[in-house]
Parts: sequence; structure tokens; C-alpha cells
Amino acid sequence: MSKRKIVCMRKFATTIRLSIWPRIKSALDESIGLRNCKINKSEREIRLPNGTIFVFVGADDPQKLKSIEDVTDFWLEEANEFTEEDLDTIDAGLSADCWPPPQIGMTFNPIPSIPGFQFWIQRRFMNVETELGEIRFDDDVALLRTYYKNNRYCPSSVIKVLEKYRRTNPELWKMWGLGEFTTLKGVILNNWEIVKSVPEGMNFVGYGLDFGFANDPLALIAVYKNHNELWLDEKLYALGMLNKDLSDNMELLGLRKGVDEIIADCAEPKSITELNSYGWIIQPAYKSPDYKRAAANYLRSFEKIHITEHSTNLIREVATWSWKQDKQGSVLPIVADGNDHGMDATIYRIFRKTIRWGVA
Repeated sequence: MSKRKIVCMRKFATTIRLSIWPRIKSALDESIGLRNCKINKSEREIRLPNGTIFVFVGADDPQKLKSIEDVTDFWLEEANEFTEEDLDTIDAGLSADCWPPPQIGMTFNPIPSIPGFQFWIQRRFMNVETELGEIRFDDDVALLRTYYKNNRYCPSSVIKVLEKYRRTNPELWKMWGLGEFTTLKGVILNNWEIVKSVPEGMNFVGYGLDFGFANDPLALIAVYKNHNELWLDEKLYALGMLNKDLSDNMELLGLRKGVDEIIADCAEPKSITELNSYGWIIQPAYKSPDYKRAAANYLRSFEKIHITEHSTNLIREVATWSWKQDKQGSVLPIVADGNDHGMDATIYRIFRKTIRWGVA
């Protein structure tokens, strides 16, 4: 293959350093060795011995995209974070004269099916039968659906969780284990919708924070309220983020030290103390016995919960947040285990620091 100019993208530039940047460096180190590459950390560029260049940018930085010339390939990591308009804009600007021809690669985790709504990637590319681990060609589109058994580097802890879903939550097993679009039984919330943004004039309640690091992501959610409606806006959702990284990213996102109150998981007092030492106002959430069931019923009481369209991880969580089922498939009044880090952050925010419950 002749030299290429490959743009590796996440929707939000703040997540690149913790996601595709280390992944590509690791892959290059295993294949040709990083010592043979020229790495520009400040510009996030990697030049290979044959002249191929990897450039890492966020789609939320349009000026950066306009300044990149002669792009031959785009890779959209966590493609479900992008809109269809994003893809069309990128595609329209891809006109390099090269062989193989210019191409766009998109990778993402399974997305839950929402009744009455088909996600744009599914609608546009995936309404065809696919077999696990086999490439399906459809005109100029190649589809490859894989699962954890196709990934020899999949951590044993992740495999353990997925295998547990096979027994405890068949719908989550279909989605996370087999990579299928599926509608979950016993979904807790049906009073929500996806909106473009939070309208002006909404009452800002504050931020909720769920800590994470290696296997579980950190989630930071902004909560707004107006009468009997909530607006939720995902600010951060990332793995491997140290407290100093979190502090730096919150400043980049416009959060104000000493002003904005953040309610965080009380299970990490050390992290709360460290963040407070950086000047943030972090308070521990109150967790009463059976607090998740109480939170579920409280959220169900709202007339409508609006979630911004770029809050893709939170949307996925809301669509999969479900009641536990017994061996006979009967729904129990217990919140099932699952990927609910953004939901936890939301719950922490709407829990008061006292036994009283509600939105401050």
C-alpha cells in the first residue's frame, strides 16, 4: 500500500488522549516498533517509515479538520458518538487520488434498539444479515460484526461480566455478548427522548460524578430541571482518567472551581479529597438502603427526561437500564447490574446529601 494520510477521530477532542492515541501507538509498537516512527505529541501526529501519517483530531474542532490536506482515510472510533451529518461532511471532503481509494472506517460498540427509533448507522448500513467474525460486502460498504471471542486481548474481567449476562440478563447478553441490536425486557425508563441541546432558561441543578478507571469508565453528567422535566447532558465518559486528568478536563469543559458543586460517588473519599485540594467543590452522594430502586422510581415520576444527542453513552445506558429478571424471566423490582455509570452519576446528583430525596 502506498503512503496514506489517516485521520483518527473521536467526536470530542478531550477523549483522544485516553482512547485512540494510545491504541494506535500500541498497535504500531507491536507491528513495526515505535522507535521507527516520528511522534509529534503536541500535534498528535505519527509518521511511519514509508511516509504514512496518522493524525488525531476531534470532530468538535472543525477548524483543525479544515487545515488537514490530502487525507486518504478516516477512522471514526466510537462512531455512535457521531451524527449522520458528521459522516456526510467528512465523506464530502474525502477526494484524495490514491490506491486503494479513500475510505472511512467506523468502529463502535452495540447500540440498544429503542422502540420506534432506529439508530442512523443501523438504518443506513446494517439492515442486512451478518455472521459473527465474517466480513459482509454490500456495494461499497464492508461490515464486520465481532464479539469478545474474536478478541484475544479481551480482559478476563470483561469476559466474566459478559458470561454472567448470559445467565442473569439475556437481553444484555445478546447486545454486549453477541453484538446484536436488541430491545431489552423490563426497561425501567420510557419517559425519555433525545434532544439536540439543553434549551436556554432551564434551571441548572449541578453535576453528578461517578468515578472509574481501568474497566469502568468515569462519567460526569450535567443535570437541568424545569417543572416536572429533566435535561441530562453528558460531559465526560472515559476510561483511564486520573484525578488530575479529570480536573484538567473539567476546566477545559468550562466547569468553575470554587463555584460549581459536583456530587460524586461517596465510595471514593480519597478521590473526593484530592479533587477538593485542586479547588473543586466535590460533595459525597448519599446512598440510602435500596437507593437505586428509589432512584428508578423517582426518575420514572418525571413527565419527560430529555437527553442531549451527543450524550451517546448515557443514551445507551438509559435504553438498557432495566429491572432484574428471575430464572423464569419474570421482572423483579430490583435494578439489574449493567453498564450504568452515567445513570449512577445522574442519581448521585439528584440525591440530596441528607436523607431527604429530590432535586436540589
